[in-house]
Amino acid sequence: MKIIITGANGMLGTAIKNALSSHDVYAFSSQELDITCVQRFHKKVAIIQPDYIINCAAYTAVDLAETEEEKAFKINALAVQKMAQIAKQYDATFIHFSTDYVFDGTANKPYVPEQATDPINVYGASKLAGEKAITLIDGKHYIFRISWLYATHGKNFFNWVAGTDMKELSIVNSQTGSPTSALDVARFIHHLIHKDPDNYGIYHFTNQGTMTWYDFAVIINEKLDLGKKINSVATFKTAAQRPSFSVMDCEKTERVFDYNIPSIENGLDEVIAKYNFYNQ
Repeated sequence: MKIIITGANGMLGTAIKNALSSHDVYAFSSQELDITCVQRFHKKVAIIQPDYIINCAAYTAVDLAETEEEKAFKINALAVQKMAQIAKQYDATFIHFSTDYVFDGTANKPYVPEQATDPINVYGASKLAGEKAITLIDGKHYIFRISWLYATHGKNFFNWVAGTDMKELSIVNSQTGSPTSALDVARFIHHLIHKDPDNYGIYHFTNQGTMTWYDFAVIINEKLDLGKKINSVATFKTAAQRPSFSVMDCEKTERVFDYNIPSIENGLDEVIAKYNFYNQ
């Protein structure tokens, strides 16, 4: 089985590359293979003839996207559209990752995959445009909306809380979601590759449970025994508006793929074990 991974040096790409190491994996960093360069991507696919194309490349600078709208849409929508077209041309299954930010955050219960989308920032709009492009092409595709991703590698909330020299942190308590370990996403993709049900479409994948960013910081602080003072604040002024509630219902994912998604705490415990191993 031949698998192409784009964005392979990013947080999610690294985790998936490691999880699929027993397969014939062609992993390209964004520097090695720029997904906006359609001709180069097409050439790679034509040569490799992959069974799966897993796109982990994305524009993820949520605040910067407000002033770099064209760049965000070029990477998250236009390039993704071309990738999906090429995947269909070569009969490869296209696996793509989207975001909880396609929702407006006004719900009072977890969002199901079929629920109406209404992004409130440019980043979310660009990711939604990518979703729609893939769906219209109608090749063999899976779109997984993930949220609040973290790992021991890369720039993310967990690494910031764990690694900052600041002894006192002020963290928002007005956003509720599901922090999700990149390791758990990667393990699920490994499961999918081995037991693909050919039930294509849009799914949600997040660690199970809900909490605020403040709650998450408190738990990280306690489990790593950091001794920091964690203060809760109502809001932080940011360029991009964030959904206040972005919990997603993963029942469809668990049912279709016959897979039990770990809880937030179990996901965090595994990441912390790796963090402690690397930093002992």
